Amino acid sequence: MLTPGVALAEGISVNPPETKEMKAGTCVLTGRITDAETGEGIPMATITVPGTVIGTACDADGFFQMELIEGKSYNLLIRSTGYMEQRIKIDANGPEKKLNITMNAGIFDLNEVVVTGTRTEKTILNTPVLTRLIPAAQLQRNDFENIMDALEFTIPGLQFNSDPRGDNIRIQGLENKYVLILVDGERLSNTPGGPIDFERLSTSNIKQIEVIKGAASALYGSSAIGMIVNIITKTPERPAEGWAKVRYSRFNDLLVDGSFGTAYKNFTSQTLFNRNSTDGYDLTPESPEAFTKQPSANMTFEEKLGWTHKQTKITGSGTFYLNDVKNPPLSTKSTHYKSLNKTFRATLEQQIGKYNQLKLVYYGDFYTRKTVYEKLDSTAKNASSNVQTLRLTDIYTPVDNLQMVFGGEFNWNKDYNDMQYGTEIKTRKVNDINGFIQADWQILPLLDIIGGFRYTHHSAFGDAYTPKVNLMFNPGNWKFRGGYSKGFKAPDATELYSDFMMGSVSHNIGNPNLKAEKSNYVSLSAEYLHQNFNISAEIYQNSIKNKIQSAYVNVTDANGITSTELRYSNVDDARIRGAEISVDYYPIRQIYLHGSYAYTDALDKNTDLQLKGNTRHAISCNASYHFNVFKKEASVSIAGHWSSKKINDKEEITVDETTGETIQKITTDSQPAYSLWKLTLQYTPWKYRHMALITTAGVQNIFNYTDPVHYTTYDPGARVFGSVLFKF
Repeated sequence: MLTPGVALAEGISVNPPETKEMKAGTCVLTGRITDAETGEGIPMATITVPGTVIGTACDADGFFQMELIEGKSYNLLIRSTGYMEQRIKIDANGPEKKLNITMNAGIFDLNEVVVTGTRTEKTILNTPVLTRLIPAAQLQRNDFENIMDALEFTIPGLQFNSDPRGDNIRIQGLENKYVLILVDGERLSNTPGGPIDFERLSTSNIKQIEVIKGAASALYGSSAIGMIVNIITKTPERPAEGWAKVRYSRFNDLLVDGSFGTAYKNFTSQTLFNRNSTDGYDLTPESPEAFTKQPSANMTFEEKLGWTHKQTKITGSGTFYLNDVKNPPLSTKSTHYKSLNKTFRATLEQQIGKYNQLKLVYYGDFYTRKTVYEKLDSTAKNASSNVQTLRLTDIYTPVDNLQMVFGGEFNWNKDYNDMQYGTEIKTRKVNDINGFIQADWQILPLLDIIGGFRYTHHSAFGDAYTPKVNLMFNPGNWKFRGGYSKGFKAPDATELYSDFMMGSVSHNIGNPNLKAEKSNYVSLSAEYLHQNFNISAEIYQNSIKNKIQSAYVNVTDANGITSTELRYSNVDDARIRGAEISVDYYPIRQIYLHGSYAYTDALDKNTDLQLKGNTRHAISCNASYHFNVFKKEASVSIAGHWSSKKINDKEEITVDETTGETIQKITTDSQPAYSLWKLTLQYTPWKYRHMALITTAGVQNIFNYTDPVHYTTYDPGARVFGSVLFKF
């Protein structure tokens, strides 16, 4: 079968990079993929058979070679960053087959594969679940400090604030526990009693970041209520590749980052190293014994291995992370914290027959925090948080327009704390068992529907049922999407089992009878694409029931002594409504403009007040210009984000002693609006084939904005940075 830009070239010599000995029953497909305009080979273009583990990538000159089973028909999918996707049907007749392919460049790279919305591979153009994508090129072009920096500058309304527990996310008036952070589809463990430690994650090995708003528990279980952020990492594609990077900034912030990877025949390997250190900074110089951000140093080692043979693919990885958070020079403390994290993952994929692809995954994330006694030169474990997952899925594709996913999953959570759970029991465990199913059916060429359902049995609160349905209608240049999904969040160990004194402030008491928080999410969106212009708009509503809140309660004992207790209960319902508009525009190929606006109305239905910390309006924008200096690649980029005032209204109820009338008093303590801007200059003085030397310089927080009064942001002000990256 022939399609435009494709020719079956039986008599053309393609000179593949190596010749394999032909096996009985095997058809060796060889060929070359070239640019339709220039005729040059496209390096690293991929050729895969969707729904299977069959696939390969081109060499530096665009040549490829892959083995197929003789006598069968295959639907090939050809992709390359910056080019329009192609699908070709071929018959593997005979022991050899030759295929030459030309690809047309596209300004918008809509062939990027995303997986978060469906747990299956779909291009961002064809996924019924609206997905925001942050590609590796954008991360490199802006040279973001870390993952938090990248997310804040690209997702309107998302903010990070730091406290002694770590880095806290807030979006749409929702905090950490409602945002699910994944790496390659697996959830990260929290720091003990606190948020995720984002310092463990390097931006250098990120292929892309996929962001989905709303509930997605049908696929991901607990905590998938407000947003999912899935960080997809890279896999080696060449016999030798990697990078070495050094980045330096104010406060003696130093990053050293490197990797070496190989893809040889059926085997892949990648070794990564990352080290960060900082002297910290202080927004309150009147108290130099405690910094806003403490001095720290951390490092990460990671090894990833993979092996593919015919219908079988095996991958494994291990990560070791060490973080040492020290005290400021003038501190009087004699202890500080040191954290250790170990992550292990093993995956087996097996093609069964023509229609089924099985995938078995084990994932374990083990986070331990220790107290360092400086005078004694010793350490002692004070807390740990462990997450383990075992999952089996079957992707069943009986026909081209129908794909089903069946799966079962078991999750273990184990939390240890030396003081938080009382004097007798220091370890708390919860687990859940899940079954899920999803069907993706392209009913008509212009209409796609996805439906799914998950059943969860949780050891603490019982059963949860979470359905979902998404539709996409795509006439011409338009795409209309709509969806409904149900989400839930299981109460965590802190909310269930706390039993400790918070200094002299309160006695914190958990509630083992808490119910799961549940949400109903509805969204509608429209997207229009025309050559160099793309615009999308979305409206949504997220209704959350049984929201868990903590509250201080004064308790008087039999002796008349009054004390304060912090208790947890299911008291609140919340309704979050919003809209978001996103625009991408290339006035010319060298200039890229992006802007996003988000409006959020996050209502506490019990008080009719906005959820604490909500910002009604938020804007993020990015502009870049690519040009040549002395015939070498260069670019200038500016990124910024603005948030309206942060709402912190508080309700106080009093009773008039004379009339008995209930009086509601609203106290307003909002934090001011602010914006942060970043300028980045990048220059590539040397480039040869896959090798390049890239230099970057810029200014973070151009206008030197700080807020040591309200702490709307914990940013320390303007700082110049520079980096050198060598890629090969």
